[in-house]
Amino acid sequence: MAFLKRSEGSSFTRNGEAETAISHMIFFIAAIVIAMTVIVVMSSNVQSLTGATASSSKVLSEQIKTDITIISDPEAVPYNTTLKEYTFYAKNTGRTNLDTEYLDMFIDGLLIDHGELEMILPEQDVLWRPGTTLEIRMKAENQMTEGDHRILIAAENGKSDSMDFRITWV
Repeated sequence: MAFLKRSEGSSFTRNGEAETAISHMIFFIAAIVIAMTVIVVMSSNVQSLTGATASSSKVLSEQIKTDITIISDPEAVPYNTTLKEYTFYAKNTGRTNLDTEYLDMFIDGLLIDHGELEMILPEQDVLWRPGTTLEIRMKAENQMTEGDHRILIAAENGKSDSMDFRITWV
């Protein structure tokens, strides 16, 4: 029986081309894996930015549609000595309905507790509708000091109006 002499290998494996092809394939697969990882990370960041932009534009749109104007007379703020309360008037000059539960009122930078405020809407309405005037009665056991003061009324979306007024005792 004749033995066939085994060849020393093909020319492909002898000159190292197989090793080069394998290392190129490993680098190619690694590059694909890295590219896919970058795509997944970037995709989640883009989705997060898109959501934040949509939310921000909605808030900005609401702020643009909302407007409050304090229409009280700054020289004569009514004080009822019997009920011990000041009365202020504000008008919804925007295009959105506002819920008075979410209005905040500040006097001289201090937040007035909602328990000390009575907000009266026309016709016992539930929402402060555009074009209507809101009467705000603020309970005050002690009268404000004589001099200059500032009132600020803010809606839930941050839109606000302020007015400087003077208290004088006759």
